[in-house]
Amino acid sequence: MAFENLSVDKYCPYCHKYTLILPVSSDYRSGEKDILCIHKSRKSGSIYWLGKCHSCKNIMMIVDYGWRVYPEIMPKPSDERIPEKIRYSLDEAKRCFEVVAYCASTVMSRRALQICCIDKGVDEAKRLVDQINDLFKMGIITKDIKEIAHTVRWIGNDGAHLNPNKVTREDAEDVLNITEQIFNIIYIAPAMAKERLEKRDQASENQDE
Repeated sequence: MAFENLSVDKYCPYCHKYTLILPVSSDYRSGEKDILCIHKSRKSGSIYWLGKCHSCKNIMMIVDYGWRVYPEIMPKPSDERIPEKIRYSLDEAKRCFEVVAYCASTVMSRRALQICCIDKGVDEAKRLVDQINDLFKMGIITKDIKEIAHTVRWIGNDGAHLNPNKVTREDAEDVLNITEQIFNIIYIAPAMAKERLEKRDQASENQDE
């Protein structure tokens, strides 16, 4: 591993941006050459180095070419326009995914979806399959979104119950993305539209004064 070429593209644990991480130089110099903050383990051969986020400039420790980052990279919190009781489960699904607990991640995504159904007024006592169908009947989601929501339910069931269907990283990632997009349609997009309309109305009132 050539130290002079040491760099990595990673999600920053501080600003959550996917950016370039470059080695940090120490405050000491050897002649005209900067001394990089790098240590090579004699036991494992791994390289431990201090890197700086190109975006926010915070410092982190990197192992080799980024297979571990300290502090641990935590997922970006979900949009606050999603109700807190739903965000709690969605954020837990993201944390499970980050620590390679893919079954747990899909189960928490499924849980977040079920809380969404109940939040929108469906019968809490019903099964999730019926709750999703009721969302469609109530006009809250389209037929396409209904089918997508059932995908979250199916894979979440695979994560929760003993069966031959192994939940993969791709499964968990897709379920997370799908679930978040469903919430974007149900909660975030309407809230954004409302905010835009309110600002436009306010601007119109100011012009009339």
